[in-house]
Amino acid sequence: MTTDRYADINKVCKFGDHGSILNVNTLLYSRYQLHATEKDYNYIKRMADADNLAIVLRETDVNEIEEIISGYEEVGSKAILFIKNANRVLQMNDTPKNLPHEIIFFTNENLSFVLDCLCENAVSKTKPKPVAPIIKATKIVEPELTDDEIKNIYPEGCTVTYTKYGQGIVKSVSTGRITVEFADSVEKILGAKICIKNKLLTVA
Repeated sequence: MTTDRYADINKVCKFGDHGSILNVNTLLYSRYQLHATEKDYNYIKRMADADNLAIVLRETDVNEIEEIISGYEEVGSKAILFIKNANRVLQMNDTPKNLPHEIIFFTNENLSFVLDCLCENAVSKTKPKPVAPIIKATKIVEPELTDDEIKNIYPEGCTVTYTKYGQGIVKSVSTGRITVEFADSVEKILGAKICIKNKLLTVA
């Protein structure tokens, strides 16, 4: 944070090279005004929402916005006011373009709150994101069945039931395939491994 003073009545605090800027003018106002980056604005608003402090000003008239701010200022409100895209709404030409939003508040408690938020947000930006471990999926290769092993489950000539075609007779077993004759002499060649694994073919 760097600080500039002007005749001890105005203090400007800049957070980082391209960070938010806090402006305090004790001669004219009893308010803190933060020219905020997008990330700081969103983070502070989220935290203020959680503490029921946030009020978003959606008015588009400059005089109306200033009247609302002055009303909160007069009573030393605990509210934190958020003006999104304030540079465009309030036509603040001297504010850097990377600080498009305004956050205005009125108490020292909220100053501490906002400063804590700025610090937390800055720390979260610099923390390296944890790298998720790379888990390689290992394909489980099931052993091939021999024709004799298949015949032990589906003997040639036995009656079987297939989920899709109904009852049939095992005609032959060869190279991991089962030939089954169903009704009307319809023959189907089925993969033995798939039939056994998914229980598609059962001995009647």
